[in-house]
Order: sequence, then structure tokens, then C-alpha cells
Amino acid sequence: MTSTWPVHFFTQQVPFAPLLKQIRQFTCFPSHADWDASGLNAKNQQGLTIRFVAPEAISDYYEVAIAQKGHVATRANNWHDCFNALVWCAFPQSKAAITALHMRHFSPDGPRGAIRDAATLFDECGLILPYCDDALLQLLIDHQWQDLFQLHHSDWGVKINAICFGHATYENLLEPFLGLTGKCWPIKVAADFFDLPFSAQCNLLDTELAQRLNEEQLQKPRQLPPLPYLGIPNWWAEQDNAFYANTQYFRVKTIKK
Repeated sequence: MTSTWPVHFFTQQVPFAPLLKQIRQFTCFPSHADWDASGLNAKNQQGLTIRFVAPEAISDYYEVAIAQKGHVATRANNWHDCFNALVWCAFPQSKAAITALHMRHFSPDGPRGAIRDAATLFDECGLILPYCDDALLQLLIDHQWQDLFQLHHSDWGVKINAICFGHATYENLLEPFLGLTGKCWPIKVAADFFDLPFSAQCNLLDTELAQRLNEEQLQKPRQLPPLPYLGIPNWWAEQDNAFYANTQYFRVKTIKK
């Protein structure tokens, strides 16, 4: 994928739906000035407006710069950092809560610890998983992938869904390859949640996720179940029986002794 701004590509790919409102604000790859002029305002938990600035303009640790100045290091013409900025605009409360969580456990000289590792993992590779049917979540936990993705194909978007959050996941979806797996955060919702407009669903999930992060509910990476997300209906073009039968990708659950 080049540094051009392929709006048509994004609109045709289901996983990019959470970012489409922001993506459509631009006609070319956004520069730092474009971000400033866009009006896509987000704030950190100190109330400072988030600005996406060149990394060389920052002398603090990454999270410290966000928390104390609202400055997010953002490389020019870089998809990874661009998606990070887009997620900040789409899920501002959750991104601010991740920064605040890092700062509560930040030590410049000490180890990162499991909480910060989990926050980074979700920030980079996370998917929010709203669901209203406990049986579907259990299929995911038990790695019953064929049942989850094939047998319950019609339940996706109706009783369960995956909302891409991690900016590294978005970057990988530009040119997806077999083997891609994310970490999901299941969030139980009411059945009528899925009747809401998609934008309203994302707003509610942003609020709920931020609250859980502020309550320190994320403690370790193992809390986030793996999700081979190319198996999600309509996320990959080659979803035939042979694809779902590939146990190198759709791995069975290992029972630890």
C-alpha cells in the first residue's frame, strides 16, 4: 500500500468501518498541519487537546508527552502512526484512558510490568468484542473456530461483532496475510445494542472500555483472548471450508497441565 489516500479501498473493507468518518475528512495522506486543521479533536484526561506532532519535537517518553502536553508522536507518511491518530479520533475516551493507565504505572527506571504490557498489547493489536450471547463467547474461548465463524456466520453483527481498535491491526489489514491474530476484549451488551447505528455502537463501546480501563480491570495480557480475525465473516476474501480447516491458523486450544 502506497502513501496515497485510498478512500475507496477503506470504504470497501469491513474492518475499517470504525474509522470511516475520520478517513473521509481527508483527500490525501494527512500531514501534521492537516491534523491540526481537521477539527477531529480528542483530549487526554487532563483536558488537553491531542495534537499529532513530529517525533523530533518531543523529548519526553511517549506516554508522558501525551499525558502532560497532549502531544502524540506521529511520523509523516507513516501508516502505523496515521492509524494511531485515526483511532484517537474514533475512540478518544479509550485512548485517553490507556495513556492514563500507563501513567499510573509508569516508572522511567523500573520494569514496565504486566499492566502496561497488556495496555500496549491492546492498543496495538486489540479488537473490542461486543456480544449478547454467552454461548458465542464460549466458542471463542474454547477455540471452536469453525462453529464460531461458519455455523454462526449469520450471528456476526447481530449477536457478536469485532470492532478493530489496535492501530497495528489496522496497518496489517492494508495487506493482510494468513496468520494474523489479534487480542480481543469481550464486552457483554444488551441484545438491542446491535440494533443501534454503528456509530452509536462505537461511542458506547468507547465509553464502556474507558471506564473499565479507569477501573484497572486490565491487569495482564492473558486476559485478552486471541482472535484469528481473518476468520470473521467478510474480513477475508477466501473464507471457504479449506480456509477454516487450516489448524495452523485456527489453532485448537491447548490444555495446560
